[in-house]
Parts: sequence; C-alpha cells; structure tokens
Amino acid sequence: MKFLRANAPRLPLSTIATAAREHFGLEGDLSPLYSERDQNVRLRGADGSAWVLKISNAAEDPAIIDCQIAVLRHIENIDPTIPVPRVHPTLDGAPTKKIKAEDGQEHIFYVFSYLDGRIAGTANLDTPLYTKIGTMVARLGRAMRGFFHPAAGTRELLWDVRMSPRLLPHVELLASAEHRRVARDILIRFRDGTLPKLPALRSQLIHGDVHEHNLILTETTPPEIAGIIDFGDMIHGPLVLDLADTIADFALDPSRIEEVLTSIAGAYNAVTPLEDVEIDLLYDLVMARLLITPLTNAVRAKETPDEPNYMAEYGDNAIDVCLAIEEMGRRAFTDAVRDACGLPTVHADASIDMLIERRKRTMGSRLYVFYDPPLHMVRGQGVWLTDAGGRRYLDCYNNVPHVGHCHPQVVEALTRQIRTLNTNTRYLGEQVLEYSERLGATLPGKLKVCAFVNSGSEANDIAWRMAKTYTGNAGGITMDFAYHGITDAVDAFSPSGNMKNSVPPHMRALTPPDGYRGEHRYGTPDWGRKYATDADRAIASLAEAGMKPAAFMIDSALMTNGVLEPQPGYVAAVFRKIRAAGGLCIGDEVQSGFGRMGTYMWGHTHHDVVPDIVTIGKPAGNGHPLGIVITTPEIMESFLKEFSFFSTFGGNNVSCAAGLAVLDVIEREGLIENARVVGDYLKSGIKTLMARHALIGDVRGTGLALGVELVTDRQALTPAAAETKRLLNLMRDEGVLIGSEGILGNILKIRPPIVFQKEHADIAIAALDRALSRI
Repeated sequence: MKFLRANAPRLPLSTIATAAREHFGLEGDLSPLYSERDQNVRLRGADGSAWVLKISNAAEDPAIIDCQIAVLRHIENIDPTIPVPRVHPTLDGAPTKKIKAEDGQEHIFYVFSYLDGRIAGTANLDTPLYTKIGTMVARLGRAMRGFFHPAAGTRELLWDVRMSPRLLPHVELLASAEHRRVARDILIRFRDGTLPKLPALRSQLIHGDVHEHNLILTETTPPEIAGIIDFGDMIHGPLVLDLADTIADFALDPSRIEEVLTSIAGAYNAVTPLEDVEIDLLYDLVMARLLITPLTNAVRAKETPDEPNYMAEYGDNAIDVCLAIEEMGRRAFTDAVRDACGLPTVHADASIDMLIERRKRTMGSRLYVFYDPPLHMVRGQGVWLTDAGGRRYLDCYNNVPHVGHCHPQVVEALTRQIRTLNTNTRYLGEQVLEYSERLGATLPGKLKVCAFVNSGSEANDIAWRMAKTYTGNAGGITMDFAYHGITDAVDAFSPSGNMKNSVPPHMRALTPPDGYRGEHRYGTPDWGRKYATDADRAIASLAEAGMKPAAFMIDSALMTNGVLEPQPGYVAAVFRKIRAAGGLCIGDEVQSGFGRMGTYMWGHTHHDVVPDIVTIGKPAGNGHPLGIVITTPEIMESFLKEFSFFSTFGGNNVSCAAGLAVLDVIEREGLIENARVVGDYLKSGIKTLMARHALIGDVRGTGLALGVELVTDRQALTPAAAETKRLLNLMRDEGVLIGSEGILGNILKIRPPIVFQKEHADIAIAALDRALSRI
C-alpha cells in the first residue's frame, strides 16, 4: 500500500535555503518540522513572517500537490475565515518548483504560510474544545464541497479508511492476542459489511486527516482554533469519513470516548446535519480508522525501524480505545451520537414485540424462533446477517444459504431467468435437463434419474412412496430423534418433531451411534458395527408386526443426533441389513450434501456407502425453494408405472437456474475443500477451549457440520441444557449466531454457509471463549 513505509526526503537545510531564496525570494532562519512522508521546514524571516517550505516525497503524484494548492485557494475564496495555510507563489508566479536532491531524485518544492500557535496534541483538550473541533471540521467540509480535482478522486492512500482491510495480513504483527482478535474482527466486519455501503453515501473532497498534529491552537485561555494544516491526505470519499476520522483521531483516552464522540458529532451535526445511514455506520468507521495507526506502526517497526515515526508514541493505545468502544457496544455508541444530534433513538425492541403479537395472531400462538428475544433480520450478505437495528451477526448456523447469503452469482442467475421465463416441466426445456445431468454426474452408479419438487420434505415424501412401490413393503426405519420433514408420511421418520413422542405402528427407530455418551464409547473396538446390530432388532420388530422394511432413511451428518461423526462400518452394516430384509436405503442429503462435510460432494460418501435414493433440499437453491429425488432408472420406472407424478413448481426454470448457479459456485470457489480446511481449523480451535472451559465435554463433526456437547460434569456426563440455552443468547450478544441440537438439548450446532473462512472461524472461536467465560 502506498506510503505504508514513509521514506520521507532528507535534503540538507543548506540546499533548501538556497532553493527558497532563488525560487521564492525567501530568506530567514530554518527549523525542521516533522512530516510523515514529506520534508517540511519552517522559515522565519527577519520581519517575523513565517513559511512552511515543503519538499514532496519523490513518490508523490504531482497532481496531488496541484490539488492541495487549488483547494487551499478555493477555501480562501469560499470562506476566508477558515484558518488554513495560504499559498506563496514562486518569483515567476508559479505555484511550485522542481528541485533535485543529491541522489538525483526530483522533488516538488512549494511554500505555504506558517500558522503560529501550538499543536493540539500539547493542549489539555476538553468538551468546549472538542465542540469547536467538530464545528470547524464541518465548516471545512462545507467550504470544500464545491471543489473537485481528479487526482483526489482516484488515489489510494494509507489513511483512507476504505483501504483498511488491506492491513488484515499485518494483524499478526500485533503483540497481544486480544489486540489481534479485536483488530481482525473489526477489519473483517468493515470489509464485509461497511465497505459495500459506502458508495451510496454523499461524497465530496474531504481533508480526511484532522488530528492533534494537524490542528493548531492559539496560546490563549481558553484556546481557539488557529489553523488546520496538512491537506496532503485529501481524498474524494464519503463526507462522513471526515467526522469519523476526527472522532477516532481525538479519542485517545478510553475513559473519554463518549465525551469526544458526542461533543464532536453534536457540533458537526449543528453545521452539517447527519443522515441516519451515516450515523449508523459511524461505529464501524471509527473503529477501522483507529486500527490504521497501530497496524502501520507494527509494519514500520518491522520493516523500517530506523525511520522517524511520530506515531510510534501512541503504541497500541488506539486498540485499547477499540476495546472500550466494543465494550460500550454499537447501540450505546449510536444512541449517544443520535442524542448529541438531537435525534430520537431507534431501537428494534418495540418493533419485535409488535411482530411477535402479529405473528401469534396470523401464524398461531406457538413461536418457533431462535433466541430470546428473537431477532428481526432484514439483510444478508455472505456469512453475515443484519437485523432491523443495523447490527451485523456472523452466521454460523444457517445451512439454507449454502454458498452464502445473497451470493451475487446465484442472485444474478435467479433474476436473469425470472425476467426471461418461468414455467413448469410440462413444457420441454434445457435447464432442467442440464441440472439433472450435472447432479447425476456427481453421484456414483445408476443414481442418475431425478424427480423435482420444492423442498426436502417433499423429496423425502416422494422417496418414501418410491420405496414402498418398488419393494411392496410398508415398514420404515429411521434414527431415534431424527428429522426428515413435515409431511404426514415423512413426519413418521422424524421423531425429533413429535411433541407426544409417539411412534407410528409402521415405524422403528435405531439407537444413534453416539461414542460420547452411548452404550459403546470412543475407543471401543469395532463400535460402529456394534451399534449397527440394533437394525436387527428393528427389522425383527417389524416382522413381529407382520411387516418388512420398505426403506431406511438417514441424514449422513446425523445432525439431530448431535452431529455425530461417521464411524467405520456403521452405515454400511445397517444398509446391508436393510437390503437383506427387502428394503431400500435413502440418503437424506439436505443437511449433509453439497460439500458441507468437506472432501466429498455428498455426506454418504464419508460412510463409504451408495444409497438407493438420494434426496436434497434447502441448500440446492441457496434459499430458493428446490427439492430433488435422485434414484436409479429401475426405481423411478417402478414408481411411474403406479403413479402419475408431476409437481407444478418442481424443476421450474428459475429453480433450475438457481441450482445450476450453486453448482457453479461450489466448483469455481473450491468450496468442498474449503469446508474441509476451515472445518478442521474451526474444530481444532474450539477444542483448544476445552482446557479453559470444563463445560465443553466433546467437540465433534466433519467439515462445516460441527457439534459441541456441553456438560456440567465431564465424568458423569451431566447434560448442560440450561447452560446451552443461555450460551446461544450470549453468543447472539457477541454477534455470532449458532444453534442447539440433540435429544437432551445440550449440544451446540455449528453449520455456517460453506464460504466461511478461517478469519470468520477466529471470530466465532473468540466469541465462544468470551461467552463461556460469562457462564
């Protein structure tokens, strides 16, 4: 990034004195002034006049210097009462002159008036002075708003907060683990959530760098603002950056954040009223700006330790301020700004209460929602969700937006197709055929024929009908506490959703292969096959009732059973027993498919089995309703001989466009391998927390399908159901969304969109660590 390393020029004072005399007609005593990347020298004439002689960095674009000179003249013309430097022309009337250094490099030499006074960094700053600063920054912005220069509109500059995500690779240079954590959280949140919103804000040329070294005060008591200097960091960008940068640069004391925030923001708003969206973004803008100094210091300390760096005096103080703002919280921060601006605070709580009442009236009295109180989500992007109050949450739970919320490629495919055609499969079309062929190509053997519906529930319903038709049998076998859907037929395969815990006469349930608290524990020889013997009991029980199994249905991730890991031999042995008894095996890939478990496209591959029927749902369309049954030609033809199957919306053009886009994204972005790598990383990170938190009993799962079992006693395996429920809300408070699972209600379920990255895993691990510490 330009100017990450300062490399300021160092011309001898004698050379500068000669150039000042020959080109500007100025003589006097010279005193060096600090500048981050230029060389600045004060010249005090015999008549008492004072000037700043500026020798530009050789890497500086001459157009930027032209911009500085032009804007200072513009400000003088628009509002001459604003104390900014005045331009001193050369003897021939030009604004600048090029001079050569001893190494042959050319530097642009120009002169501004010196503003007498003291820098704000030497004063005792208080509320009245912060108020004056806010007023002056707003006035300066108003004076600059009618000016434009192309050089400022295209430059990339270290101090432009929009560039801050580029500092992410340098976070590891910070010494403190907590500082690394907060820096990473802020920059990722800024990159993924705040940055995309900035182009929609009102924008203009701004100073962008009013801090305690660029603000000159009078020597009077109380002090007044004598000048704003250093226009070298001007940018064309969102106007609110001027305010955010100023707040961040004067928020040097963690204990005075609210004073600085409200004084500067309130005074600024009195001159230039803030828009709601600008106020909502201030929290993230201030935090990102604060990080630039410590991260730049860390880079310079490593790579150019001998270069002068006035910022080094601040150390990592800015990150301590970030931590204090984090503790203050987004709502309190934003409320403080709105209050200072005389605006009413806006909370989502009241609207949530109203939504709950409306929902009870229109959808029934029983709420099936996450968290207490529930969240009102209004936007999603990637792995982030945003609620009605503007707060963003890291989504570690939702498997519906499989390749990320609102993935642009999927959204584009949907919108493009719905503008063109959306009809049903009674007409011929290529999309449904291409989608069928591509799905079939991912599956082994004869699993090539598709039936299209609209959800996983429908897919499992049709699969069950196919199995009964093909086998002529009527019995069903499922896992205890399984979930496979909401239709009447599939509800029988879903003991977890049965409030009365009743089992239909034609169904039998198998004991899950739980190596943590089941009959056969981790380390027991051949324990997968030992659990599989329970299928013999189920088959025999059906036989006693005069039935044979038509199908066994299993979720490859064993999600509702606590996200159990694949055990060698278990599913394969059950499949053999079911088939020997005359039944088919249905692989429900709604939760485990499309690469969620990593390494393979389909979860059943982890069990080294090939189902007779595969069903998919939620993730297939990344949120667009889509369900598919994939089976063999023989099973499909057997079904079609008995029934005329057609689904009005199943396989429609838009659904297939979404499905094809999801397949493209998975392949193009390498998401199956990503699920394996990031899943292993996340699992390992959570396991490290076991040493600090005895509440964690077991960490398990495969890829980005993970379960964390919580117990109050690791020896007795006492389920921590109450603690689990509380932890979900604490994680929500931390800005991270997870779910719970298991018949005992004590398992954290973590299954984020598979675009989840290691940096997101770090956020989740740190949040879980903090949340566990609060129980």
